[in-house]
Amino acid sequence: MLVYFVRHGQTTWNKRKKLQGQHDTKLTPRGLEQARLAGEGMSDIPFDYIISSPLSRARMTAEIIRGDRPLEIEFDDRLKEIDFGRDNGRCFGKMLKDSRYVRYYRFFHEPDKYKPIKGAESYREVIARADEFFREKIIPLENEKNVVLVVGHTTWMHAFIVHITGRPMSRLWDSSFGKNCEAVIFEVKNGEMSMVFENRMFYDEDDLTIP
Repeated sequence: MLVYFVRHGQTTWNKRKKLQGQHDTKLTPRGLEQARLAGEGMSDIPFDYIISSPLSRARMTAEIIRGDRPLEIEFDDRLKEIDFGRDNGRCFGKMLKDSRYVRYYRFFHEPDKYKPIKGAESYREVIARADEFFREKIIPLENEKNVVLVVGHTTWMHAFIVHITGRPMSRLWDSSFGKNCEAVIFEVKNGEMSMVFENRMFYDEDDLTIP
């Protein structure tokens, strides 16, 4: 069984360099176009099951990529992005220049030293629910489905890539995955999961007409 994990399209907070976390932002016109082009590029993939984060940016991306396939989209809270607590919505560009927010320098540059504020999630907590999602939801589908589409978020997948590859936490942001509507592809075989492609684009960014 193959599993395609796709990041959502661009949002208004992506453009404004804000920490989105679990805030329910929507796609920009460019994000909608990215999802449409990705959907066209994936139109021949015979998805037979679709699961998405319930956050609007992921849900909208999943609906567009689904196209006219007669499939319901299932939603799973374990796919939500990392939660920044009360820092959701803050501009990380500004915070990286402010010594009071050293935690966000570490978030992006020294992930092994990142410690969340009270009420927010750590990388380890994200990895725990990502691992639970794959073990409890995805791996049991092996004998029932052939190609699964999962739509979610960047930090969530970076954390899972570190987990599944055994890389140290310090290398969390070394992964080449991360563009809007980019995919990571996994194979599930005999109850085990392996990564086939760490980054796969199904559309050409030069084809985007909306800046």
